[in-house]
Amino acid sequence: MALQVVVMGVSGCGKSTVAQALARRIGAEFIEGDAFHPPANVARMAAGIPLTDSDRQGWLEALAAQLAGAHASSRSVVLACSALKRRYRDTLRRGAPNLYFVHLHGERAQFAARLAARQGHYMPASLLDSQLAALEMPGPDEQAITLDVDAPAESLVQAALAHLRSTPSMTDTIPTFTQLILETGPDGRARWREKPIELNEGKPAARLSALMPSGGCQLRESPVGFRSEFHCTETPQWVFILKGAMEISLQDGSSRVFHPGEHFYSADKLPVGATFDPKVHGHWSRQVGSSPLVTLFVRG
Repeated sequence: MALQVVVMGVSGCGKSTVAQALARRIGAEFIEGDAFHPPANVARMAAGIPLTDSDRQGWLEALAAQLAGAHASSRSVVLACSALKRRYRDTLRRGAPNLYFVHLHGERAQFAARLAARQGHYMPASLLDSQLAALEMPGPDEQAITLDVDAPAESLVQAALAHLRSTPSMTDTIPTFTQLILETGPDGRARWREKPIELNEGKPAARLSALMPSGGCQLRESPVGFRSEFHCTETPQWVFILKGAMEISLQDGSSRVFHPGEHFYSADKLPVGATFDPKVHGHWSRQVGSSPLVTLFVRG
């Protein structure tokens, strides 16, 4: 399911900055609401004349049409729009019924300072008070979260993401990759655990996880008949099977066989302060089948 989000607030709250960053993080299209104002509205604001509800109506309907197009074609979009009043937000909701709002709010002095420092924008700082007077805080039924603009932009994006991830739309939108981990349990014995990794970056056609640090990669070929002793992993690493098959066996006698294209993350390190006991710690691995085993290790 696609996600439609409006980052809202008065002028100077940073909605365009946050909306663009949020769009990148969820692989959505960014829409700058100010770009849809007709020339007459731009001229009024540039002259320091506050817009009326009538002035804004056509603009809001144009934005609602953008949201409706995204909703109809199942595209995720993040719109930067002041959306000051409940009736304005109702107009936008007519375009995308399941619309979410991220409201950036703070003190007047913060907005005024930002507007004073801003260059190249037609919106003068003199209109700030009229916007604050018009602002109607989102209600509890509006699928909105209000964030304090005193926080850094990245923190605001993270908070918005955390909120959206708790919604059914976001749960359906973000795919996950299952990382199979070979780790050391509380009893010191190796065990398997699955961990989902969100693919929450990139674009809908090419979802990416956050960039993971790595310490290099190494290829290994193990001949037919290879079998290791019980051992622990010295440095956690991804293990990718490129050719042949690999069996991993644990102290409890259980085992798993991995074939080309399969993988796991090996992190069953010897517990701190422990002395290796081959009857308790670690795992063993062996080559399976008639072909040599070729593996790729990626330090993580």
